[in-house]
Amino acid sequence: GDSPPSPPCRGPASNEPGGESPSYRATMNTSNNTMGAHINALFTPRPPPEFKPQYQAQVGKKRGLPYTGLSAFLSTLETSEEYQEINSKFQPIEQRKERRVRIAEERHERAKTVAEANLLEWNPSGYAFESDAYKSLFVGRLSFLTDEAKLRREMEQYGAVKSVKLAHTEDGKPKGYGFIEFEHERDMKTAYKHADGRKIDGKRILVDVERGRTVKDWKPRRLGGGLGSSRKDRPKKTKMEKAEIKKQTAAAARADKLRAARHASQAQAQESRGDDRGRGGGDDRRGGGGDDRSRGYDDRSRGAPQGQQQSRGGYDDRDRGGQSRGYDDR
Repeated sequence: GDSPPSPPCRGPASNEPGGESPSYRATMNTSNNTMGAHINALFTPRPPPEFKPQYQAQVGKKRGLPYTGLSAFLSTLETSEEYQEINSKFQPIEQRKERRVRIAEERHERAKTVAEANLLEWNPSGYAFESDAYKSLFVGRLSFLTDEAKLRREMEQYGAVKSVKLAHTEDGKPKGYGFIEFEHERDMKTAYKHADGRKIDGKRILVDVERGRTVKDWKPRRLGGGLGSSRKDRPKKTKMEKAEIKKQTAAAARADKLRAARHASQAQAQESRGDDRGRGGGDDRRGGGGDDRSRGYDDRSRGAPQGQQQSRGGYDDRDRGGQSRGYDDR
């Protein structure tokens, strides 16, 4: 019969443990060397741990610290009176923003004090003026490049100019405003009406009457008066107030845009209806989009002139064809 299958051969039989001969192990070592050192390192066993003898010394118990309560430190704490005294002398560190606000307030107070002192000494009626106040005109926001000759040429087109004076500092630098005296008061009024906002040397000027000698209790701008609002105290708005104002402005702009679009659509609809009426012939009595009354007949008569019979066939239904037939439909 058939013999049972033999077990897989692991190598030539030998008398060594494992049943492997030296020639077989040499062949396997040669094949392992071909796998590379980095592959062989994965299968290399770790070295055995180093032997350490047991520690024989006895470790003593750590001694704890002598903890106590807070009553021993009450004598070093400050009393309520000492705390109040120290707290009253405490000065917080000033931040950058607070320092900026403080400097601005101090500068404003100094300027206000100087303006009040100068206001007590200012008296326009005490000066001797050669010009007529009711023929003089104040011109502001002038360019520093504008001179008296250029300003005279620009103002002579409104009338005869008698004198032109520009204000300068002690160093001779222009301040950007001046006064013009005309020969006639009517020329001054004409310039007051038409010269405001005119551009001279690239800047739009401001024109006004001379108020120092014509308006009672008038104060110039350097003393806290004037008509301008840029130097007057105005409350600053917070970020929330600015955002609310911006939101309201945007909502108003959207509403205006919608209203304009609605008006435009209504106008376009009316224009299209007018075109339809004009396309139908209007008052040509042949139909179309005009008014029924302008056609010259009534819809109830379907062809009969307005003011005559109002029946469908052009006659009165009550006599069925007219009075000449001699009978009444009733």
